[in-house]
Amino acid sequence: MSDTPRTRLSPDARRQQIVDAAAELYRERRYDDVSMEELAAAAGVARGLLHHYFGSKRELFLAVMTQSVRLPVEELPDLEQRPIAERARLTISWILDGARTYGQSWVNTAGAEGLHDGGDVQALVDVADDRAARFVLDALGLPDDAALRARLRPVAAFIKALCREWLQRETLTRDDVLELSTAAVLTAVGER
Repeated sequence: MSDTPRTRLSPDARRQQIVDAAAELYRERRYDDVSMEELAAAAGVARGLLHHYFGSKRELFLAVMTQSVRLPVEELPDLEQRPIAERARLTISWILDGARTYGQSWVNTAGAEGLHDGGDVQALVDVADDRAARFVLDALGLPDDAALRARLRPVAAFIKALCREWLQRETLTRDDVLELSTAAVLTAVGER
């Protein structure tokens, strides 16, 4: 427990404080390496309050993951009147900027597909991947087509794996990831 004095917050603000503190821990370590005691201490709350708001470590992780897999759409550069290859490159570059901003937290949560013993984490990843596919189709100026989304969803897993190589293992550069990801997106939508 932290030595900082407690502040009375609204339930929504307290919940967000806990999620933010957990996200900081997940930037540094994976899910299995973080205890409930550490989560409570980082948030400056009693462990019981974590259970009150989230029920379990897994539910708190899902809240962090839900928040971390969303990228702010309003920051996407203007893509109008650009060829599809340039749109793809700019879109992937924007996604990579988001991945770098969210850093280890994004890598650890976006790569959490292995925690799907109950299916809830995988369901969250599936929804995020489908949302990402729709987003990419829109950015490329293509219709929201079920067949195209089906071709793009596996690309999301590939891009996350590339980002782990870049951000976590440092075996690839950002330029490597941009090149490989852009090529995969263009291939998936039939533009290569």
